[in-house]
Amino acid sequence: MRRYGLLCMALIMTLLLPAAAIAEKPAMQKGFPVETPTAPEEIVPTLLPIDFTGGMPVNSKFYADDRLSYSDPTITVSIESGRYENCDWWAARIKISDASQLRTGSAGGFDSNMTMNGPALARRLNAILAVDGDYYCFSNRGYIKRQGTVFWSNISGYEDMLFIDDKGDFHIARNAKQEDVDRMESEYRIINCLTFGPALVLDGKLITDYTMVTNRKASEPRQRMCIAQVGELEYLCVCSASAARGSYGLDLYQFSSLVASFGVQNAYNLDGGDSTIMVFGGEKINDIRNPDTRQISDIVYFASGYKPE
Repeated sequence: MRRYGLLCMALIMTLLLPAAAIAEKPAMQKGFPVETPTAPEEIVPTLLPIDFTGGMPVNSKFYADDRLSYSDPTITVSIESGRYENCDWWAARIKISDASQLRTGSAGGFDSNMTMNGPALARRLNAILAVDGDYYCFSNRGYIKRQGTVFWSNISGYEDMLFIDDKGDFHIARNAKQEDVDRMESEYRIINCLTFGPALVLDGKLITDYTMVTNRKASEPRQRMCIAQVGELEYLCVCSASAARGSYGLDLYQFSSLVASFGVQNAYNLDGGDSTIMVFGGEKINDIRNPDTRQISDIVYFASGYKPE
């Protein structure tokens, strides 16, 4: 009886041991990968979403009486004008609280070639200050990334490109090639990339050498537009008048000198000619005596992030 009991006990232990041994083995020994928990990717909150919606509604009470400035808790804009080399110019100084307030928008989506009246587009997107963009649908070259979305990449190696990252900082690649785009995308979180140019000021230094492809009628007096970074979340937009009605336009060398005189760090030339438009208070404020204003495909704009209590 005792021997029978011992045999039963041994049999029970024999049956239990494999199960226990299997239970103690880590999953990877059975051929299944072990997933290592990772912390979720940090999402930095922004005042405005990184998408194609516009800014917060414009509150007219934040305009100054002279309608030459606007200031709410998230953005300030002031307008200046003057004359340089027998040409009228207009400039907007912009200071924002968050990089998401520097935005791009289009007439019909960046996958279309639709154009529309510039002030109407600016009003639709609640822009405090807007300027014409790079007329992306005019050429199939370049790297077109807007509000974090890439629409096409057909890089010629001849155009200067402006990359704007998630901190609102400007990075310019001259005669950009694929490796330049790859480097920018690996080093920064790029929100917008514009392909027009050329660069006017790079790292505080005036640019005067323009390639044949990107010279943009360098020696001809024209209406011109640029966007520049002055400091952290601080920007400047400058445009020159047309070569008509008492003004003579600026060639690219004169224009870059004018822009550099404002003390900017990086400045980039945008679409010009009859596309040149600066919108403030929902209306065009530059070269208003010139009746020839072209409909445009896209804008670069600054929006309010102010949400009243």
